[in-house]
Amino acid sequence: MEEELTRDIGLAITVIVVALAAFVVLLAYLFTTRKNKLLQEKKLMKTQFEQELLQTQLEIQEQTLKTISEEIHDNVGQVLSLAKLNLNTFETNTEKKLQDTKNLVSKAINDLRDLSRSLHGDRIAEIDLEDAITNELKILQNTGQFETGFSSVGQRYELDTQSKIVLYRIVQEALHNSVKHAKAKNINVQLNYEPALFSLLITDDGNGFDPETIPSSKKGIGLKSMQNRAVLIGGEFSIRSSANNGTGICVKIPNNHKI
Repeated sequence: MEEELTRDIGLAITVIVVALAAFVVLLAYLFTTRKNKLLQEKKLMKTQFEQELLQTQLEIQEQTLKTISEEIHDNVGQVLSLAKLNLNTFETNTEKKLQDTKNLVSKAINDLRDLSRSLHGDRIAEIDLEDAITNELKILQNTGQFETGFSSVGQRYELDTQSKIVLYRIVQEALHNSVKHAKAKNINVQLNYEPALFSLLITDDGNGFDPETIPSSKKGIGLKSMQNRAVLIGGEFSIRSSANNGTGICVKIPNNHKI
């Protein structure tokens, strides 16, 4: 009887040990599988992020070239045409015509210098974000159709490359919307450098709209693009607008390099 009891106990212990071993192996397998899945998801997210970033850079380049084309046609071209007209009418009031022509040519040179800076807009990592934004605003100001303003609040710090690229693209998109759709006359951009949070604010006095009354499917590629890109860099996107009261766009991102 004692031998059978001992044998049964030994068998039970063996079963328990085997079960525990199998359970540990199962846990290890599940852990490894979960870990591999997380690594794959992380790799996929990194790939998607890089693709989104590349797409953003390409769109910046496309928008920059479009801006340059419009600026050359609408501004520089007109200035040089006036300079040519002055040169063709030198017979009368020569001194004044000569001075006017010099001023027009100087303006064309300055405008072209601003445009040359925009050619590097898709390489925002190599230049200053604030300089890039103020240059975009200056191009609008030079048309004579808009009043623009820029301000920076707080102790300035450097943002990472991805954030600068995305923020610059958002500014370009917002300015495009203010000019083409909102028909704004006054446009302002403000950067706020808080110790734990960076925020970008773009406001205009355009037509405005009610965001709550616009279906998600009809918000437009531009607005969706800005929202998606803000999320891409871990930020929050918000918009404040109402009919005939202008629009305000705000992007907030955490400062990962605390000062």
